[in-house]
Amino acid sequence: KLNLSEKGENYEIPEWGKQCKVRMILSGMTLQDVSDITGYSRTYISAVINGRMIVPQETIKRITAALKVSIDND
Repeated sequence: KLNLSEKGENYEIPEWGKQCKVRMILSGMTLQDVSDITGYSRTYISAVINGRMIVPQETIKRITAALKVSIDND
């Protein structure tokens, strides 16, 4: 996992989050597009994908389904 530091806080981007980022780039989707599909705010989606929040599995499933990304429990 990739270690990042933002405002002095360390967090790791999960593998499925990296896959989501790649899918967004390749498909030309924006956080707003994912927001429109899932009903979650752009900032919430960003925080979840970047591993800054611990969320229910259902949230992860909803985001990955919107991006057509398969996930493994990692």
